[in-house]
Amino acid sequence: MADNNKNTRRKSGQRPFYKRKTFWAVSVMILLISCGMAFLFAEQYTREYRERAIGYDLEKINELEIPSIIFDRSGKEIGRIFVQNRSVMEIEDVPELFIDALRAGEDSRFLTHHGVDYIGIIRALKLNYQAGGTTQGASTITQQLARNAYPLKQDAAVKGESGKQRKLVEIFLAKRIENRYSKQQILEFYLNRIYFGSGYYGLRSAALGYFGKEPKDLNLHQCATIVGLIKNPTNNSPLNNPAQSRISRNMVLSRMVDEGMISKSESAKAQTKELRTNPKPLQRGTSHLYERIADAVAKSLGEDALSTGGYSIYTTISSEVQNAAEKALAMALQQAEENPGYKRQKYGEFKKNRSKARPEYLQGAVFMIDHGTGEVLAHVGGRDYSEVPFDFIEMGKRPLGTAFFPFLYAAGLADKHTPSSVVEDEPMDNRAVMIGGREGILGEWGMELPSPTYQGQVTLRSALENSKIAATVRLSSQIGIQKIIDAGVAFGFPMKDAEPLPRVSLGWESASLKQAVTAMATFPLGGRKGPAKFSYIDRIENGQGRVVFRRLRNSNPTGRLLNEGVAWQIHSMMKGGMDAGSARGLEQAMIEKPFPGAAKGGTTHDFSDTWFLGYNARITCGVWTGFLQGNGEPIYPGAFSRDLAMPVWTAAMNAAAPGFGDENIAMPDSVVEKDICSVSGQLATQFCQELVEDVASGSVKSRSTNIHEFFRKGTENLPFCTLHSGALGDGINPESALNNLAALDALAIRPKGPVLLGEDPYHTELPSYLANTGKVGLIRHSTNVLDSLDLGDFDETIDIRKPTKLEINPD
Repeated sequence: MADNNKNTRRKSGQRPFYKRKTFWAVSVMILLISCGMAFLFAEQYTREYRERAIGYDLEKINELEIPSIIFDRSGKEIGRIFVQNRSVMEIEDVPELFIDALRAGEDSRFLTHHGVDYIGIIRALKLNYQAGGTTQGASTITQQLARNAYPLKQDAAVKGESGKQRKLVEIFLAKRIENRYSKQQILEFYLNRIYFGSGYYGLRSAALGYFGKEPKDLNLHQCATIVGLIKNPTNNSPLNNPAQSRISRNMVLSRMVDEGMISKSESAKAQTKELRTNPKPLQRGTSHLYERIADAVAKSLGEDALSTGGYSIYTTISSEVQNAAEKALAMALQQAEENPGYKRQKYGEFKKNRSKARPEYLQGAVFMIDHGTGEVLAHVGGRDYSEVPFDFIEMGKRPLGTAFFPFLYAAGLADKHTPSSVVEDEPMDNRAVMIGGREGILGEWGMELPSPTYQGQVTLRSALENSKIAATVRLSSQIGIQKIIDAGVAFGFPMKDAEPLPRVSLGWESASLKQAVTAMATFPLGGRKGPAKFSYIDRIENGQGRVVFRRLRNSNPTGRLLNEGVAWQIHSMMKGGMDAGSARGLEQAMIEKPFPGAAKGGTTHDFSDTWFLGYNARITCGVWTGFLQGNGEPIYPGAFSRDLAMPVWTAAMNAAAPGFGDENIAMPDSVVEKDICSVSGQLATQFCQELVEDVASGSVKSRSTNIHEFFRKGTENLPFCTLHSGALGDGINPESALNNLAALDALAIRPKGPVLLGEDPYHTELPSYLANTGKVGLIRHSTNVLDSLDLGDFDETIDIRKPTKLEINPD
């Protein structure tokens, strides 16, 4: 018993194993071995990522702008895009209040950690585990700077690495940055680089862009608002989503209370502040075209894509056409300002005194597309982007004036009219239209002549070719104003709410250059609709040459807007205007011969806007000149489109001809040709002639009024000319009377030259047009129009005085 007690005391006197030195020695050894193995494993596993982090050049951490290069459609560099809406500032200009808001919202331990916030990482892991997904991040300001300054995401994507693997590179790079730069330098780099949404990069750009203030002038709730943008720049933008912006702002303010930076009362007061923006953004100072390309890149790759730079952007632009359009527009506008009648601000004068005046000088725009694909070949949105960034092509609208006529005449031809239909061309009381005044005679500015004339009766072809005002107004009353408005809407013009007044027919309603070009493209497309979308970019490659965006090849929509026969008729009528109409001389100015296209100019009643719209088989181009601040003042009295807009259009089309010419616009099978009298609009006869006086010689000669006209099948059955044939009433219907008319069985003898020598005082010489037709006499199955003449007691013989003997004086 005593022995048992003794053994029990011996056992109870032994020290527990965890108090023994041996246990702790072994444990420490195991721990050291485990740590060593873990270290070796971590060292081995992270070696690649550490080496990658070492490979980034810290000297380039503040290289903010890597340009993206723009190429034209042939691969020629035409420009570079920098992120110009960024203004570098020093950290001393950043208010302490903003830095507090930044630390509270993004990195509360920024001043104490060395690039990585391990406490924040553990907290984020815990919260994400509890949430069952990634809801929290732990990136420090330094880590954010690392991934914004260097292409970590792109490099990881190339290697096929996960987000965690990329994060390791980011951590090691952040530690390098902390070892190299001070906290103040890191803050400066960060605030000059990061994206704050709505196209604003860097703090100063954001402060001006959202609140119109320099950063030093921001108040508490404005600082919190801008900091709240960092986590989601697009969704939290006060311009795009004010409600969400207030939520993110208030979260930052609450965090500032938690960090002891502001009091609860200050936070509460700031949270009640109304979120008012006052955008006064920095201008990028590039060009209207570069802005459109930058916007297209943002839509394709995301808003912050260009911030990384290094892209190769291959566009649809033709540099030859773009340069020619810019040069020709600048020259035309300068010449207009040199006109003695020009009274408005001049571009050169504004440039000298820009600090004392607003830019209100003469403007212009050029827009050219491939109407089969919607590819943009040239985009000149204004005269000088640096002074006036307003893009007329994108945002401007002005009255079309007489450039609206083709669409009005299309409505008439689609109804019951033909190009040979006759309309009255006489002076009109302006009270019928009340445009440019309420009294007097309606002006006739459409012909673009200093002294226009009236012709009494004209065909629709002649009216459109010469852009006649009074005749067009009378035609519109025959068509119906509402039908014209409906046609305008169908062509894509914003005329749905237009008042059905006669002024509509004279292009009173405003339209954009894009709308006008798209509508004009209907005619070369044979009545099919113009492009629904426009493309500026063909493809985009990143810095490694990999294609990150490629445009889908869209063909033109197949929807039909207009009968193909009507489209051809309008095309032929506008083409006639290029030779001897309101656009006379244009045919000769084109280097593409014969020119297959057509065009129409447009001038408003007050001479404040000029347009020129036209096309060839592949491309459609439009030009506008005028004032952005339209107040009814003329560019100068008598400022016609043929003098301002037409030369610009000609230069652009000629520049495009080598690459987009040499194709024809084919006449559709639904159209037939007939010879008509250009005066009466009826079927022509050999007696359809008019006497014209040769101004140079004073002699009077006969000239044929016979022209070729195009009709849609079924509309060509017209009577013979009643004006020149002597027939009465409605003329002779060829369907019913052709076989009842007499004809000669004899073949014609065709003269090879004039039948008289010397002067022809009695005009007995055979009309010149008969010597060229090959149908001098009347043969079988030809109408003998002599039978329709009422000769009365006409004497069949004419006594002609015998000419005197010709004597030649040798002296």
